[in-house]
Amino acid sequence: MTKVLVIYAHPETKTYSTTDKFYQQFITAYRTAHPEDEVIEHNVSEYMPFPLDKIAVAIYNKALVNQPLNPDEERFKASRQAWIDEFVAADKYVFVNPMYNLFVPTEMKSYLDMVMQIPDTFHYTKEGTMAGALAGKKAIHLQTSGGDYHGTAGGPDMSQLDLGHQYLQAVLHVMGITDFTGVYAEGMDHDPANAPDIMAKAFGRAEEAGRNF
Repeated sequence: MTKVLVIYAHPETKTYSTTDKFYQQFITAYRTAHPEDEVIEHNVSEYMPFPLDKIAVAIYNKALVNQPLNPDEERFKASRQAWIDEFVAADKYVFVNPMYNLFVPTEMKSYLDMVMQIPDTFHYTKEGTMAGALAGKKAIHLQTSGGDYHGTAGGPDMSQLDLGHQYLQAVLHVMGITDFTGVYAEGMDHDPANAPDIMAKAFGRAEEAGRNF
C-alpha cells in the first residue's frame, strides 16, 4: 500500500481558508484516483511536534561526546524519532501552505528542521557532500498566495521571489527526493475582480495534479 504523508501548515478555519479549499480539490481527486492508498494528514500549525529547541540541541550535543541523556531528553528523542520514522516510511509527500512573506510558514520550516536528520534522511559522504536516503520518492507543493509569482494568473514570472518553494525543493533534494513539482493558486489579491475565475482555474490544476500524483 502506498503511503501519502500530507504536511499542512495553515491556522485558518476551513470555512474561510483558500488554502484548504485548494487542498481539498487536490486530495479529493487523489483519493478517487488512488482509493487503495493510505493518506496521513498533519496540520503542523495546530500542533508542531518537537521543534529544534534547547532540548533538541542538548540531545545533539550530548551525542557528540557520548554523554547519557536524562529521562526528559530520552522521552523527547523517542517521540521525535517516531515522527521522523513516519516521514521516512512514506512513499509520497504533499506540502500545503499559504505563502508568508515569500516563504513557508514557521511551522513548516520547523517540521523540515525535525526530519532533516542524519542518518535517517541524509548523510555526509567522506568527501563532505550530502547524500539523500529517500531516493525514488516523490513530492508535491500546493501553495496559495495573494500575488501572482508564477504567472498562473496572467502576470509576469516572479518565481525567483518564491523563496519557500525554492527552499523546500532544496531540502527535499538533499534528502534524495528529486521528483518534485509545485501547483499554485495565486493572484487573487492582486486581481480581486477576477478572483473567482483565478480560483476556478487553480482548482482545475489541483484536481489534475491529484489524479496524476
